[in-house]
This record gives sequence, C-alpha cells and structure tokens, in this order.
Amino acid sequence: MDEVVSVFEYDLLGSGKAASVGAKLVPQQVFDYLEALSLTNIQGSQFLKLTSRSGFKLLQVQNYAGMLSTPHGFQLEILPKVGKNLTTASARETLLTMLSHLPGFRHIQTQQATLQAQRMPLLEIFISQFLHSVSQLLKQGLRSDYVSEQRNLPFMKGKLMLSAQLRHNVVNRHKFCVNYDDYMPDCSANRLLHSALDKLPSLKMSSENQRWLYELRFAFDGIPLSRDIESDINSLRLERGMAHYNEPIAWAQLILAGMSPSALQGNTKAISLLFPMEAVFESFVAQTLPGELPPHLKVKPQAATHSLVKHGLNDCFKLRPDLLIQSHHLAKTKMVMDTKWKLVNSSQQTKSLYGLAQADFYQMFAYGQKYLDGTGEMYLIYPAHDDFNQPIQQHFAFSNTLKLWVVPYQITAKRGERMMWPSDVSCTMRPNPDRMAASVSYSGGMR
Repeated sequence: MDEVVSVFEYDLLGSGKAASVGAKLVPQQVFDYLEALSLTNIQGSQFLKLTSRSGFKLLQVQNYAGMLSTPHGFQLEILPKVGKNLTTASARETLLTMLSHLPGFRHIQTQQATLQAQRMPLLEIFISQFLHSVSQLLKQGLRSDYVSEQRNLPFMKGKLMLSAQLRHNVVNRHKFCVNYDDYMPDCSANRLLHSALDKLPSLKMSSENQRWLYELRFAFDGIPLSRDIESDINSLRLERGMAHYNEPIAWAQLILAGMSPSALQGNTKAISLLFPMEAVFESFVAQTLPGELPPHLKVKPQAATHSLVKHGLNDCFKLRPDLLIQSHHLAKTKMVMDTKWKLVNSSQQTKSLYGLAQADFYQMFAYGQKYLDGTGEMYLIYPAHDDFNQPIQQHFAFSNTLKLWVVPYQITAKRGERMMWPSDVSCTMRPNPDRMAASVSYSGGMR
C-alpha cells in the first residue's frame, strides 16, 4: 500500500533537513503538493497552516484528524493529540471510539476497529470494515428488484409497444417490441456497492485486502456500475428485509463521496477523510453524556433560547451552549455544559491557571446569567489525559450562587464512567446502573 506518515494535531511537516527543527519529513513533491493545497483550497487552509522555523518552510497540521492521500503514492495520517505520552494505536482507538458515536458513522465496528488500530492506518481500517460488511451481506444474499426492460424479442412478453413495433417490425413480423419487468439484482443498492468496490483498487491497499476485494468484485460481476451515483443514492430505499444492507451502504456512500465528510472541494486527486476535532468531541459528548446522568435528567444539545442583548425588538448575538441538562418532566434547565477540545493540565495552577482560557469564562458567565438566572452549576468539559485525569476540585465562583466546574471526560471508558464528576456532586449525579440512563434527542451532526 501507499507509504504512510503518521502525525498528531499541531505537528510540523517539512522536507529536506527540516527534521532538525522537529518536523516530520515528507518527500519534496508531497510537501509542494500540500503547500499548494493549504494556499489554494479553502478547507485545505483549515487543516494545514504554512509557517517557518529557523529559516525552514514548514506546514503545521491544525486541529483536524483523519487521513489524506496524495497523488504521489503517499498518505498523511493525522491523529488526535490527547496527552503527551501518545502512541499511534491509542490515538487511533480514541478517534475511532468518538467516530462510532457520530450520526453517519455508527456502522463502525468498534471492537474490530480497536484491534485493527494496533497495526493499520485509518484508511486501511475503513476499507477493511467496508469489505467485511459486503462479505457479510453476500452471505445473506443480494437483494433483487423488478427492473423495467425494453427489448425486441422473438416472443411476446409483458406489454407490446405499438409505435416501436410498427417502426421496427413491419418486415420482421416474428419479433415483438415489448416492455416488461424482470426480477434482477440490478437495483440501486447493488449498483452503489459495485461502484464503491470498483473505486477501491486505485487506493493501493494491503495485499490481504486486495485479494478480498478481488473476490467481492467477482460476486458483483453481473451487476452494472452505477450510471448516475447521485440519482441512485436519492432513489435508494432500504425496505423491510434489507437491514443487512445498512452497514455496507453507509460505507459505500462514504467511499463514493471521496471518503470525505470534509471533502477537499475542487481537488479530485486527493482522497480525504478529515474531521474537525472540536466538533467530533462535542458530538461525542452529546451522544454519550445521557449514560453519565441519573434517569430523571436529559440532555438538550445546541440550545439557542437566549441572546446576549436586545436591540429594539431584535435579539442579537445568540447564546448557544453545547449542552443543557434539563429535568424530564418540567424541561427546567438544571446545568449548563460546554465542551472544549483542548489539553488542560491540572498541575499548572499558578503558572497558567491550568491552561484555561479567559474567553471561555466570559462565555460561561453569559450562559449562566441567561440560562440559569445567575444561580446554579456549570461545567467545562475537556478530554481526559495523563495530566488531567481528575476534576479540578475547587470550583470557580462567578458569584455566591453561580459555580463553574472544570472536569475531564474519559473517551475510551465504559458507559457510566466517562464523566469525571467533582467529589462534591458525584454521589448525586452518578446514574443508577440498574435503570436506563436518560435519553437524548440529537439530530445535528458535526458543526
């Protein structure tokens, strides 16, 4: 498969002798390609930033994670930076765990992916899971559907097309221009799967997956490729009895879209799979937080009930906290929570106030005044890591009645153990494992 270089968020990329300033080296032609991408593409400039160190021209990876294939047989794998003592395997596991809870990515088989993360880069993991899902589908059988056919046959079948019959068979009266329905596997779902399989050989995958792909493509040999992918996706209907299609179709749509939830617009040479980590973490917490709460509470993500100010009759500057914790029955807001994809260091109290940002405190103060009327508890939630594995025990007091807690969230922990509550509130907030946790209504994806 392609050469793969694995880096973490905010790492530096360079070429030549740039390793002397701490940069990961890539071939010069790859660096030139990535530099052009960062300068000419809107989304490329979001995840790559041109910079310099000691006279070396460098690219700094921003807060995106995923992978990018270049036209030069080279893959750049960008992994989330959660802590200092990281391995590529643990970082992949962290990313895969979060993705498996996102709308549109719940088809990721987490246990299998965790094992694969020990030895495979991200792209190979996703390809392997797609091939596995198609293999399981074939064991249950391909779905056939009625397909309309128009043929000139030596026998009568279906409905005679009178105008075509007069046009073509005035002399050949032994033939019939007919329109009929045939029960065939040539349906939109199977065409999309075949098209996705047909796209994979260009990715230069491992020899094991190459052999697997060859066998699966042979099984689809009698099914044509999709002539209009967008039309087939729009007409796709996974009816009763087609539940086994859900997972492979989800993968197929991702592959046919360029393997890209953040597609590099206008750049057909690069296959990307890039995720903005702030949005991934926010969505992951929103999806999993109900399992950390007692059953009488529910999560309401992305509320926008209040604004910062009024100007005449107009509301200005909407206040949109990431999460509101409300009671089920009265829908009264009990707590306000906000997620931040940033490394907090609980040992740096005097040096930099744990690495917390003043702007975040201004934001939380505004939330507390508008959503809690200045009385209650709020939480800033950060990813847990070696230097932040316990809540900051002393709360931050905006007033005698408005408190802010700073807590870690353990991404790969079990349900009910992810949210690290302060000792003062842990007993009252920990869910009862014998009862169902609170439910969440979350329709949004990544912002």
